[in-house]
Amino acid sequence: MQKTSFTSRAVQTISAGISILLLLTVILCFAIPYAKAVIPAFGSSHTTGYSAARIISIIWYTFKEAFISMLISVAIGVPAAYFVSQKKFPGREFLLSLGAIPLCIPPLIVALGYIATFGMNGIFNRFLMSTFKLENPPLQFLYSFWGIVITQGFYNFPLVMVTVSDRWETIDKRQSDAAKMLGASNFKIFSTITIHQISGAIISSCIPVFIFCFFSFMIVLLFGSIGGTTLEVAIYHAGRSDLDFHSVAVLSLIESLCALLVMEVYAVFEKKHEKENPISLKKNDTNSDFSPISAVLFLSIILLIALFFLTPIISIFLSSISDKKGSLTLSVWKNVFSMKGFLPSLKNTITTACATASFCSIAGFCYAVFVRLSPLKKNTLIRTIPILPMAVSSVAMGIGMSMTVKQGNQLTLIAAQSALYWPFAYRQLQTHLSAIPQDVINGANLLSPNPLDKIFKIIIPYSWRGTISAFGFTFAMSCGDATLPLVLAIPRFDTLALFTYRLAGSYRFSQASASGFLLGIICATVFLIANRIKSPHNSKRSPQ
Repeated sequence: MQKTSFTSRAVQTISAGISILLLLTVILCFAIPYAKAVIPAFGSSHTTGYSAARIISIIWYTFKEAFISMLISVAIGVPAAYFVSQKKFPGREFLLSLGAIPLCIPPLIVALGYIATFGMNGIFNRFLMSTFKLENPPLQFLYSFWGIVITQGFYNFPLVMVTVSDRWETIDKRQSDAAKMLGASNFKIFSTITIHQISGAIISSCIPVFIFCFFSFMIVLLFGSIGGTTLEVAIYHAGRSDLDFHSVAVLSLIESLCALLVMEVYAVFEKKHEKENPISLKKNDTNSDFSPISAVLFLSIILLIALFFLTPIISIFLSSISDKKGSLTLSVWKNVFSMKGFLPSLKNTITTACATASFCSIAGFCYAVFVRLSPLKKNTLIRTIPILPMAVSSVAMGIGMSMTVKQGNQLTLIAAQSALYWPFAYRQLQTHLSAIPQDVINGANLLSPNPLDKIFKIIIPYSWRGTISAFGFTFAMSCGDATLPLVLAIPRFDTLALFTYRLAGSYRFSQASASGFLLGIICATVFLIANRIKSPHNSKRSPQ
């Protein structure tokens, strides 16, 4: 019995030691490459290849595309949130399920969908040219500023819809009911009461969307026009094309400072709205009544979602099973499967994603445990560490990693992805650990002097669902990442995302659609399975 107990304790100690070492390694894998990337900014003997006016222009363009993309997401997401939270209609659950798509479908796949739908040889242009006997494609907005913001805006609208609808269906309706009894119109109630009750949720959804668009790389790289570039793309060109590492450092610092400023604004608003607008413990009732105005708005929103969100996703699949004449065929898939680089890229994707997701989940869990149990959890530095990677671009990280190791390999890619993605795993796990009652923690402290017993017998059973969810989320992020593999330029190494990007870059859009569709299926399947396991209704047993 004593031998078994000793062995168990030894396993716990070794596991804890390895996990802590992994967390420190992941943090160092972020700190060292990023320091390498930004240190040249402080060298006095170099000058940047960008003038002050050019840098200001790039910053303005980056903020402009991110802000307008965010406005489009809000313009579609808030009305959609109203209908899914207040109305009953066929397809309501399907509309809510779209919230998973921005999280599990990579931007590259969405970009391919827009090319298949609105590109020069896309479905709509082929239809319009055939119907009206036109020589040139009439729809040419895609490869421009508006192509970027429309793609990003509709791609991210489900994040706004889900966040706002969750708040909207639990708002306290006593004020609005009182106003209705006094004769106020629905518009008056919305503009004076409801909008203030949901404003916190709108802001909470806007900032992540803004950050996603601010750091957007692949969509801007594919659709950007001459003369317009973002900080992310400018960093890539400075580092990979011009080898101007001083400019990389300057632009990376500016980008990170801008992102941290936006995150700080978000934190202030979030803290302010936490204390305001109490919620109801039960969801408000929905109804099937549509006024003429709401019916028109509903149909308009559904039409826009179908046109700019669903059609591009469906077009990826249609493009992968049709030839240039529009006839259905499986030859595209056969061609992709027979390509020399396909199977190696698929293997590289799965192994890289599994390793990255494992490292992120372990590092995120370790840090979440530390924050939950440590008296230093309110320390500014402790709270800042997981925020910093979210304010650093993949391009800057990739260039910094290239400067650190000179010639990258698969392990380099795994280290770079883990260094950037572990905060996402931490945030998912932090939610589960913060739900553990303090009385349970105090009881564990009294029953066992060994702190590892508290972790292995209390915290892990409580948080295993969150760990699986974090694994699925970071697995999908790793699979869909074409940026770091592109920047690292690992010799004779492709992931499926990079393989798809190369096909699209060589104008083989049907093959790129097939490869991208498969990539999307892999990401979505792992993410949805992990998310399903995370849901508490899937298990009747709670930790003892």
